Amino acid sequence: MKTKLILALIFSISLASQADEKKPAPPASAPPKPNQNSNIEIIHDVEIGKGGDSILHAEIARPKTPSEKPMPAVIWIHGGGWSGGSHKGNPAAALASKGYFTASIEYRLSGGAKWPAQIEDCKLAVRWLRANAAKYNINPDRIGVWGSSAGGHLVACLGTMGGEAQFEGHGGYEGVSSRVQAVCDFCGPADFNEGSSGIQGATSERDAPGPLGLFGAPFKVKPEAWKQGSPVNYVKADAPPFLIVHGDADKTVPHAQSEHLKAALKKAGVSVELLTVKGGGHNMSAAPGEPTAEPNAKSIAETVAIFFDKHLNK
Repeated sequence: MKTKLILALIFSISLASQADEKKPAPPASAPPKPNQNSNIEIIHDVEIGKGGDSILHAEIARPKTPSEKPMPAVIWIHGGGWSGGSHKGNPAAALASKGYFTASIEYRLSGGAKWPAQIEDCKLAVRWLRANAAKYNINPDRIGVWGSSAGGHLVACLGTMGGEAQFEGHGGYEGVSSRVQAVCDFCGPADFNEGSSGIQGATSERDAPGPLGLFGAPFKVKPEAWKQGSPVNYVKADAPPFLIVHGDADKTVPHAQSEHLKAALKKAGVSVELLTVKGGGHNMSAAPGEPTAEPNAKSIAETVAIFFDKHLNK
C-alpha cells in the first residue's frame, strides 16, 4: 500500500468531528481488500478479552509471509469523540506491508461506559497482544500505539499511564505489562485540567459534548474525573518516545493541547517530536479555499513510518 493510503484510511474512519457527537456514529469505512498480489493478511473480529460484560475484538493485519524473527507490533485506536467509531477497518494495515503486526482494537464507548473504561480496554489490548506474542510471532518488547482524535488521547494515556495500576481493569491477562514502547498521537486532547475550553462545542457556560460524555459530569461538578483523564498529569521520565502530529488550524481539538503534552514530556526528559501541520485542520488538510497544508499526507505518513522504525524495528 502507498503511504497516502494510510492517511486516507485514518481520516475516513476515525476523525469524527466533535460537532457530530450527538448524532449516531457513521458506519466505519472498510479499507480496500488485499488483492491477489497483496502480502497482507486480514483477520476480522479476534476476541481479545472483556470490557465490563462485553467481549472486545480486534482486527489484525499482518504479513502473509511469516517473518523469520518476531515482528514489531502497532496497535491502532480509533477516534470518534469516545462515543463512536469502530475497530473495523485498520488504518495501520499499511505498516503490515513493511513487516509489522498491526491490530485495530475495540473499546467501550462513552454512551455505555464512562471513564476510565476506555483506558482499561486499551490496556487490556496491550496485555492481550503481549500475552500472545509467541502465537503471533511478535516481539513483546516492541509494541507501539497509534491513534487519532479520541484515539490520540487514549494512546497518550497508554504512554503516560503505563505504571498506573488503577487503570488496568479486569478484562483479562492480569499481571501482564500494559506498557508500550512508542506512541504516535494524532491531534488528541491531553489536558482537561481546566475543563474543555477550546474544544469544539465548548462555551463559557457548557463543556464540549465529547469529554462531557466521556467523564459523565460537567467539569465544575466532577473536576477530579477530568483531571484523572489528562495524560499531562501522568508524564514521567520512563514514558516511551512520542510523535505528536497536529494541525495548527484544528478547530475541533486546539493545537495548544499537543503543545501542553509536548512541554510536559520534554520537561520530564522524554523523547518527543511535535509535527505541526501548517494550515491543517482536524483532518490535517486545509479548509476549502485555503493554501495546501504542509507537510502533506505523504510526508506525514513517511514521518510516522520512520518514527516506528526507529523505536520498534531495531
